Amino acid sequence: MPISATPASLSYADADARLGGALSAVFEGAGASPGYDEVLFFDGDLTLDGDFLSAINELRGGDVELIVVTGDLKVNGPIALYEDRPGLYVGGHTQAETLEGGEAEIYVHDGAFTHLVYGWYNHGSLRTGIVDTPWVIDYDHAMDVYAPGGRWVDNYDDDDDADFAVGDSIVEAFVPEVVDAEGRCLDVDEFLNRLRAGLPVLRAGARSAAESASDGVVRARLAE
Repeated sequence: MPISATPASLSYADADARLGGALSAVFEGAGASPGYDEVLFFDGDLTLDGDFLSAINELRGGDVELIVVTGDLKVNGPIALYEDRPGLYVGGHTQAETLEGGEAEIYVHDGAFTHLVYGWYNHGSLRTGIVDTPWVIDYDHAMDVYAPGGRWVDNYDDDDDADFAVGDSIVEAFVPEVVDAEGRCLDVDEFLNRLRAGLPVLRAGARSAAESASDGVVRARLAE
C-alpha cells in the first residue's frame, strides 16, 4: 500500500489548530455533540490503492472518527463513506474513481472523480470546491458541489434545476438497465457498474432539461 504521508493521531482541537480553524469552519458536527474526539491526521500528500475506507482500516486497524489529509489525496479506487464515521477533510486536490457520501461529513477542496459524485440520505453533508466529474447525483442530501462540466441528477425529487430528475426525465433519458422502474429513478449501483464497464447510460439522443429548453428557444426563434 503506497503511503506518502505518515498518519498521526490527534485530538480534534489540535488538528483544527494546526489547520488554522479550517475544520471547525466546514464541519457542522465538530466541536459539539456529536463531535470528533480523535482525528487521523496525514500531514502532506497521501496515495492509497483500492477502496479508500478499506485501505484506511487496514492502515489504522481500528475505528476512525475523522480523516484529515492536509495535502493531495489520490485513491486508485472509490471514496465511499456512507456511515456517520469517519468524516473526511482534504485540504489539497482529491483524485478518485468516485466520491460517495451518506451520513458522514465530507469536505474536499478541488478534485477529479472518474465516474461520479453521489450524495445519499438526508443526514451528513458533501461539500467540494471545483471538481471535474461527469455526473453528480443527489438523493435528498446536503450537497454543496461545484462541478461545472458535470450533469446533475436529482434522484429524489422532481427538481426543475437538475439536468435530469425523478419521473419522466430519468425514465426517458436513461437506458432501462440503470432505471428503477418502480421508483422512476436511477439505480445508482447499476448506473455505476455500467460506467465502470464503459457502457452507455443515456439513450441515444437523450437531452437534459437545459438542453431541451435551449432547443425550444431555438425552435421558437426560427418560427419567428
